[in-house]
Amino acid sequence: MKKAFVTGPTGFLGLNLMEQLDPAEWDIVALHLPGENLKYLSRFKANLKVGNILDIDSLLASIPEKVDVVFHIAGDTSTWSKNNDRQYSINVEGTRNMLEASIKKKAGRFICTSSISAFGFHDDSVSEETVSKAMESGVNYHKTKYLAEQEVKRRSAEIESVILNPCNIIGPYDKVGWAQIIRGIYLGNLPGIPPGIGTFAHVKDIIGAHISAAVKPSPGPQYVLGGTQATFKEVFNTIEKMLGKPISNKVLSKTKLRLAMNLFMLKSLFDHKEPLIGPEKYKRLVGKQIIDDSKAVKELVHKKTSLEKMLTDSYKWLEKENLLNGV
Repeated sequence: MKKAFVTGPTGFLGLNLMEQLDPAEWDIVALHLPGENLKYLSRFKANLKVGNILDIDSLLASIPEKVDVVFHIAGDTSTWSKNNDRQYSINVEGTRNMLEASIKKKAGRFICTSSISAFGFHDDSVSEETVSKAMESGVNYHKTKYLAEQEVKRRSAEIESVILNPCNIIGPYDKVGWAQIIRGIYLGNLPGIPPGIGTFAHVKDIIGAHISAAVKPSPGPQYVLGGTQATFKEVFNTIEKMLGKPISNKVLSKTKLRLAMNLFMLKSLFDHKEPLIGPEKYKRLVGKQIIDDSKAVKELVHKKTSLEKMLTDSYKWLEKENLLNGV
């Protein structure tokens, strides 16, 4: 039986990993923060440890000696500049700590969940060979994910490591990502459709690639993980069709989307919550995301689920958990 250590097991990706790791094949140790909500995590068979990736002593006390695989999924995905300092600490310093502790505990392999955002904005297709523009993107999330990858590469001679760069992820256990769009269309409170193009993947396909990267005899050092390319209009219309809502053709211009962004930002000044659309997210919603994941498809057998299926699975989970009216 293989032994796995998982960070971020209470989050969207982490819970899906916990669900897909067969307990008959994996002995799982999962690290969660003190006082964290374990409603979903407690459903899975795992040895739960309390700790924090910013506290290396807690990592050394939690990571088993010679664990086969470390799945480092924990991260801060905020696109609100107010959280920049926290995000740097979690994404960069947290990854640095995880590498240090994993090396000291003689872990066999380190799987780092990064993001396609680590490459920054590109008009052309992005692959593993693409030169990153993250540091010139003006988006802190892009920068911190890129810098975290540099930490992994810096220690790659000391521990076998694989960096995974997923695109937009959709599916069960998501409450604050693309689930916000499903909820917004369900409630009828979205101002319109962004004009951009993205690449979307079912969370089960992304986790399948993680597990494949963990067990493959000689994996590559990095894989971009794509899915189905679609305009945001196609995504919104697919959700509208699924919910039985009128099909909208209201694609916002960049000017109107910027106005909507300013209204959300103004609202955040009063409710002190991350705006639905901030300057960082605005850049993504008007941009283009095209991914060449042929390497992952060939070497990790990375699968591609339809847009309709991934959105339906996300919606059904939100409905089952009574989350369509809010988190």
